[in-house]
Amino acid sequence: MRKPKIIIVGAGPSGGACALKLAQTGSYEVQVLDKSRYPRVKVCGSGLSPHAQDMLERLGLRRGLIPRRGVIDTLQVRGPDGDQRSLNAGIEAWVVPRVELDNGIIRAAVERGAEFREGVKVLELLRDGADAVRGVKTEAGELEADLVICADGSPSRFSRDERPKTTIRTLMGWWRGTPYSGSRTAHMFWDRRLAGYYAWMFPEPDGVVNIGLTIPESAPAAQRLKDLFQDLLDEYWAEGVRDAELVGKWMGHPAVITNRVGPVAEARAMWIGEAARLVSPGSVEGIGFALESGIVAAGVVERGFTGGEGLSTLARAGYRARLAASMLPKFWAGEGFARSIQIPQLRNVASKLYQSPAGAWLDRKIATVLGDNSRAVS
Repeated sequence: MRKPKIIIVGAGPSGGACALKLAQTGSYEVQVLDKSRYPRVKVCGSGLSPHAQDMLERLGLRRGLIPRRGVIDTLQVRGPDGDQRSLNAGIEAWVVPRVELDNGIIRAAVERGAEFREGVKVLELLRDGADAVRGVKTEAGELEADLVICADGSPSRFSRDERPKTTIRTLMGWWRGTPYSGSRTAHMFWDRRLAGYYAWMFPEPDGVVNIGLTIPESAPAAQRLKDLFQDLLDEYWAEGVRDAELVGKWMGHPAVITNRVGPVAEARAMWIGEAARLVSPGSVEGIGFALESGIVAAGVVERGFTGGEGLSTLARAGYRARLAASMLPKFWAGEGFARSIQIPQLRNVASKLYQSPAGAWLDRKIATVLGDNSRAVS
């Protein structure tokens, strides 16, 4: 019998993870399409929370990334009023450049039997007379499929989610040869000009750091993004980048955040990762949730998809419910943590707690909530 054909649009973390899990079953013809050619540079801080590392462990890829990681075990936090605190909760985050992470995941999927077609731009989803997805239209022609999984990032061109979008803009750059290179400390600075969001510095491997900002698209300062970024660099990192080498150029990318899960599945289509708006509204972190959604979607397909009927109503509802149950508590906790940093009274209470014997315990609890199943530093 013919294997059901599944087309995945996008080879980022969600699409790659889903392709890898589906290919491992041997039950499907898996084809991944991406408009870029890999490896490709991706605008992202590239931070991998303990939750993201857990997802990579489930994919069997975590160990192989150890030589290509930067490690963060201390977070230097700055509030809007200029007060600072160093957080060290006994866990570690990683920084793996997306040029390596995404390429590594999709190549592992290819090794398991998935087909990867690079340089293929998908223009639209094809639908039959009953409005069911039957494939995709690309610049090179039409491709039929039994199921299409949209992993085309933020904002997805193919989403049927009609909710108003809350878009966060980013702008970032990479530098080599800063005093922060090789450090295990990251910076997250909440600045009033960023309207509730933050600027960051993350250490990457090979002596590189990435520095960037996040800001709501609706914020007044978002209209002068490059000037704002230069102002922040001058204020917070001028000494560090003055004699450093700028690697490439500044780059930006939008992220659509959410605090609830919208429409993510039809009988013959699914949405995963940023295409499903699965980005934390507090931290604007999406990699771990992208990986998780790809893994969950593959499991739903394996249990609830038939070539004839597609995804059952129960399977579609179950997919949405699983995403909501797993991710929304983290989204709400992350948003609450980020907002609390901006309120002086709450920061004062937190400062007193940190200075008490409960400080180390509180650090760990916060990190566990924000990162899910945290892993102790060895």
